[in-house]
Amino acid sequence: MVSGGQGGFLAGYAYLFLTQAVSRLLPFIVNAMVARRLTPEEFGVPTVHFQLLSTVILTSREGFRRALMRDTKATEDSSQEAASWLVVPLAALLSAAVPTVVFFANGLTKTDPYAQAVALYGVAAFLELLAEPFYIRAQRRSKFKLRLVTETIATLARSFVTFVFVTRPQTGVTVPLAFAFGQLAYGTCVWLMFAAAQWEFVGEGIDLICGRSSISRGTLTLLGTFSLQAVWKLLLSEGEKGVLMWAGSADAQGIYALVSALGALFVRVVLQPFEEAAFLMFAGENADKDEKKKTATEDERRKFNALMKIAVVLGLLSALHGPQYCHLALKLLYGERWANAPGAAATLGGFAVMILFLAVNGITEAYAHAVMSPKELASANMVLLITSVFNVAVSVLLQEYIGTLGLVVANCFAMSIRIAYTLCYVRFVRFAGTSEAFLPALVPRKRLLLLMCATCAVTIVTSKIHNAIHVLSGAFTLLITLTALLKFERSSLMTIHRSAKKEE
Repeated sequence: MVSGGQGGFLAGYAYLFLTQAVSRLLPFIVNAMVARRLTPEEFGVPTVHFQLLSTVILTSREGFRRALMRDTKATEDSSQEAASWLVVPLAALLSAAVPTVVFFANGLTKTDPYAQAVALYGVAAFLELLAEPFYIRAQRRSKFKLRLVTETIATLARSFVTFVFVTRPQTGVTVPLAFAFGQLAYGTCVWLMFAAAQWEFVGEGIDLICGRSSISRGTLTLLGTFSLQAVWKLLLSEGEKGVLMWAGSADAQGIYALVSALGALFVRVVLQPFEEAAFLMFAGENADKDEKKKTATEDERRKFNALMKIAVVLGLLSALHGPQYCHLALKLLYGERWANAPGAAATLGGFAVMILFLAVNGITEAYAHAVMSPKELASANMVLLITSVFNVAVSVLLQEYIGTLGLVVANCFAMSIRIAYTLCYVRFVRFAGTSEAFLPALVPRKRLLLLMCATCAVTIVTSKIHNAIHVLSGAFTLLITLTALLKFERSSLMTIHRSAKKEE
């Protein structure tokens, strides 16, 4: 990785975890308070329609992030960082084109509050993308603290603005516009703070645009490969929302939006920083190699195995215990109306199981995408395209029969294909020279797995008794599992700890 910041897997994970905790938990709390005041239909429009709109525009930055985080060689290699400025013209195009398509497709007028909200979301997305070159430069230099401070302030601004407008009807601002103003406040803060901290970087963008600097062909190839990958991931991760908008009712959209926000909280706060830190670690170790080695070193294998075991434990915690707490969580956070909404608890239970697939897929793809050659990445993109189309097709089919739960089940099927592909790549390409049994090395010890199954049985029983006892048993289960993890997987935790100290 680029030097000049706080390095190491654990340090990076700590800052990324804090960033996600602030940027996800605060909006989650605000959304919970807002959802209690709104009907499923009112809540579904800003959280499904507008979130999908923003995601489509912001997907343009994902390829730049992956390519330029992976291709980090040295701080002095300014052409790598300057390449991030290419996202700006793309941002201007998409921020104008996507809202315009929505306007004409829905026959909207300028006076329609929904149309005004769409336009504001487009402006907010452009401001976020305008900050992207500064964000990538900060990440390359491991300035995690800058990201933490920026996203904290931006999230506070968004949450405050949204909550004030939604809870004060006398302002005359509709619910869609309230969310749009909140998003605009977020985008403005992100751009101002990242730009103010690294304003000298503007000069490199001007040099690139004026032709006074250039970008290597290899970097452009990576940008194209990862950008294409981001499009397929968009179809895979957001395809179910398109299916829901097309085939689902307004109430179903609101229920799915609320449940997915709650179900994805653990993913965003815990798993996403874990995946990002793993990608940065493996990419940093391979950054100095002009040609990626086909086989992994012994140290690389140990790190991958250790991270996989931790991911499996985290995923199993959610899959085994999450479904028992779904109805109670909805009741406590959102009230009886949402807890008893048709399919809400079942869909949230499905999300809890899906977290196991997300945890495993996050580490396998983080490793594979960090070490694959451009040709191998192109093959991975083709698999991603196939799974994306498969996901949308199965979502359409299952949504008809089991409602919003069908979208989650389709995601699990698609995720399984991705996991199988990356595991085959790791086993037969990267780990081809090892004599160690592959799959057993990725799974926690049997005693830990048996203990987790036993605690699952306990929480199933307590769910039938009393809420207070059920909550206490959940806390006790978590404590026992973490203690057992420290005891039975100490070697895996020490491998991660040693790698962190070595990088620092």
